[in-house]
Amino acid sequence: VLDAIKLKSYAKINLGLRLIRKRPDGYHDISTVFQQVDLADTLEFRKTEGEMALQTQGFEVPTDDNLIFRAFDLFKRKTGIRGGLNVQLYKTIPVGAGLGGGSSNAAAALIAANILWNKGLNRGKLAVMAACIGSDVPFFIYGGTALGEGRGEILTPVRWNADFWVVLACPAVPVSTAWAYQKVNLGLTKSEKLTNFSAILGNCVPQKFRDTFVNEFEGVVFEKHPDFKTIKDALYDAGAFYASMSGSGSSLYGLFSRRDEAERVLPFFSEKSGCRTFLTRPVLTEDSEGAG
Repeated sequence: VLDAIKLKSYAKINLGLRLIRKRPDGYHDISTVFQQVDLADTLEFRKTEGEMALQTQGFEVPTDDNLIFRAFDLFKRKTGIRGGLNVQLYKTIPVGAGLGGGSSNAAAALIAANILWNKGLNRGKLAVMAACIGSDVPFFIYGGTALGEGRGEILTPVRWNADFWVVLACPAVPVSTAWAYQKVNLGLTKSEKLTNFSAILGNCVPQKFRDTFVNEFEGVVFEKHPDFKTIKDALYDAGAFYASMSGSGSSLYGLFSRRDEAERVLPFFSEKSGCRTFLTRPVLTEDSEGAG
C-alpha cells in the first residue's frame, strides 16, 4: 500500500481571455484556452495519523489558508477518509502571477489523496470536487490544452500540436485577481465576444494568434502597471509571434517558433526589466494525469 507519493504540479498560460458576462453568483462567465506548460512545482505527499501539515521551500506561499488545505479538507469530507497528510511543497511557480500555481497545487492534492487512500475516483469526479475549490482547479485535473467556459470549469479538451517555446517574464509585482475582475469593463456585447477560440486551434496557424486572441484584463492592468505593456511590446520586438498577459497578470509571455530565438531573449528580460524569467514548453497530453 502506498503511503507517500511525489507529483509535479504544472503551471498554465491563457491563450486569450474574454469576459462574457457577470453572473448572479458574483463570478464571471469567461472564454479562454488553458495551456499547461512545463514550469512546475514539486509536491511530496505522505499519509499521517495526525492533522494536515505543509512545509514549503522556494517562493513564499501562505501556509495557513492554502488551497492544498482546502482541497484535502474537501476530499476528506466527500469520501469519509480518516487521517492526515504531510505535504512538502517545492515552489517554483511565482505566486500571484496568473500562472495558476495555487490551483495546480490544489488539483495535485486531490489526485494524491485519491491515490494514497485508493479511492479510485475518475477524473470527472475529481474535477467536480476541484470546481468547489476554485474556477481553474478542474483544468489541472486534466491538464494539456482545453477551452475553458463558464467560470473556467466547463472544459473542452483541444487536440493540437503546440510546437513552440514559451518565454515567461514575471514582474515582481503580483496582481490581485479580485481587483482585476472588479475593474474590468464588460463593454462589448456578448455576440461580438464569442470568438470560437477552439476553432482557431483546430485550424492551427499559431502565427495568426495575434489577430485573434485577446486578453481583456490587459486594459485595466496595463493602465495601473504601464511597464507590463512595455514588456509585452518588447516580447514582440524580440521576435515572438504572439505575446500576452496570462490570466489577470502579472506574468507576460511570448511564444517563439524556435528554441534559439527564445533563449536569446531571456537575459534581456531578466536584466533589463527585473523580471523572473523562465523558458518553458507546452505540456501536451492525450490522457494526462493533470498534476502527475
